[in-house]
Amino acid sequence: MARSDPPRAISRLRHRPVARRDVDECFELLPPWLGVDQQQVAEIRQVWDWLIDEPSLLSGVIEDLALPPGRRIQASGVTLIVPQSLVRALDLDGQPRAFITRRIYSALRDGSFKPMTDREIGIENARGELTMMILHFSQRDHDITNPYVQDVITMANDTFRMFHDGFNLRAVYYETGEINDLVAVASGFIRRHYANPAELQVLPREHQPALFGLTREQAKGLLPGSPARNCFQNQPPLFTFSASQRRLLWFALFDDSDDALMPLLDVSVHGLKKLWRGIYERVEDRMPEFFGDSGSGDEGKRGPEKRRQVLAYVRQRPEELRPWFAG
Repeated sequence: MARSDPPRAISRLRHRPVARRDVDECFELLPPWLGVDQQQVAEIRQVWDWLIDEPSLLSGVIEDLALPPGRRIQASGVTLIVPQSLVRALDLDGQPRAFITRRIYSALRDGSFKPMTDREIGIENARGELTMMILHFSQRDHDITNPYVQDVITMANDTFRMFHDGFNLRAVYYETGEINDLVAVASGFIRRHYANPAELQVLPREHQPALFGLTREQAKGLLPGSPARNCFQNQPPLFTFSASQRRLLWFALFDDSDDALMPLLDVSVHGLKKLWRGIYERVEDRMPEFFGDSGSGDEGKRGPEKRRQVLAYVRQRPEELRPWFAG
């Protein structure tokens, strides 16, 4: 009787926001196409000490809980919402110079570029003028013929939707490596060109940066389906939650236990209950029928059910998690 192959280990992949404890492990995955040396890596790491708390930063990891700590993170991605002044300075809408990500980190470090505030993001979001720059996405393994890598890429598409959908975007730009060109195109991005392509030739192909992007006008000509195209679907939020309420809802989508949420938000049990109460009141004010029978009775019993309904709603309507300041 022929011996069967041993069963493949079952992965336990999940995505979530980057936490401070993840930063060093994420930096092990910094891709070569950033074109940075060890000194520049150390400088970027210093930037992350404060950048991680900025509302303009969208950063996530894909981890495998079946692996031991220290080896769990299989991929990480970083997107920055950038103001129009930086779009113009870098010529993102035209033909920018290569190594965009490196130059953005340098500008953040020397203070020549300030991250956008929650209010600034909300104003541009409401006007439909928001621009995103995907600084880098990297994996431990890039062999797309490997079934495990395919699982990671599938999870990466889900992660992209979670972190990028719900904004009123004008454009998304993406600097990655030539080694990822097939994945970028399959995700719905269109290849763009650098102003200085000759400078790339000193690097092997797998270490060369590549630029992709998608604008609202380009997205209108594409059928919905790809992650990049889908992130241009949007509508105004109904509830316009406050920044602290949106932050609570965002983290609760990944772990809604009070013990996990309190340290992330730096609030007490009382403070957390107050935030949830404010969310429920906001929902009931804008949509009185939202909770149905769950809206009355013993709050100790109804509270968890209200939480479940709100989280289910914002998971389907991510615009409620995004800043929006109209007028």
